[in-house]
Amino acid sequence: MGESQPSRRAKLTFAWPHGGQNFSFDLGGTLKYGEYDGHEFFAESKNYAEPSDLPKHYSKFLAQCYVAYDKMPSRADHFMWIAWSPHSITDWPKLTTSDYVRTHVLKHRERVFGTDDEAKAAALVNEDVVSAVASRLWLVVLSTKQETLVISKEHRSVIEAYETKKGE
Repeated sequence: MGESQPSRRAKLTFAWPHGGQNFSFDLGGTLKYGEYDGHEFFAESKNYAEPSDLPKHYSKFLAQCYVAYDKMPSRADHFMWIAWSPHSITDWPKLTTSDYVRTHVLKHRERVFGTDDEAKAAALVNEDVVSAVASRLWLVVLSTKQETLVISKEHRSVIEAYETKKGE
């Protein structure tokens, strides 16, 4: 018998390099059609009515993206942060920059680099990974009304049939 395929959850799970713990993304998959056809993504989804501790979660998300890209760059085309409340508004333009990513990877240095010493961790940061993560970040802020804006199964089947015929 052949090897079984890993579960969807297993495909979204990574090990922190240090500390013996795993983390997983909430969502992941392959985008279809258009400019991003075939691109894979990992996403974190936070359905909070208010920002509360979203900055703390986003910081951890950035460190997780760094680890995921470092381990499997071929599967990490996009990292999507999906929330129902904006956060860190005064820093909003910076949230997807290399400097911001680096800062937050270093905040989680014990799990990423195995050291509490910030200078030692900073020397271990791979700037190519930081840059790759920053360029792949998406910030998506939804409202509850947008949750109803999904394509019906009937319309999806029409689109799938059209795309299949177009590809022939």
